[in-house]
Amino acid sequence: MTKDFSYFQKDGQFFPIIDVVLRNKGKELNTKALIDSGASFSVFRAEIADELGIVLEKGEKIYLSGVGGRILGYAHKVFVEVGKKNFTCKVVFSPEFNVSFSLLGRNNFFQPFVISFFEKQKKVVLKSN
Repeated sequence: MTKDFSYFQKDGQFFPIIDVVLRNKGKELNTKALIDSGASFSVFRAEIADELGIVLEKGEKIYLSGVGGRILGYAHKVFVEVGKKNFTCKVVFSPEFNVSFSLLGRNNFFQPFVISFFEKQKKVVLKSN
């Protein structure tokens, strides 16, 4: 599988944001997320966990640190689909995560792909390993 995604434009800036499908126990959510090679983990807002029927506190408690400080989150395994590729991914859901985009980080999400960023063409390409 090889899938090209054009960058998403917001406020005059371009971002490598892709469409992803998250699944958990028969529930499915189509959403968008930023591919972030600087993020260790994939991080989504707590509302997304609620929509998927995930009880936050049943996950592994984890503190994430970054430029914005430290936030509390709960790690859960969810099924992810990108293009035609389906796999299980560790995702951290946090009630303290209040940024514009969900993040797809290196831990688990990057493993099934070779990911290429083409800044000049404003696109990102995911190719199955």
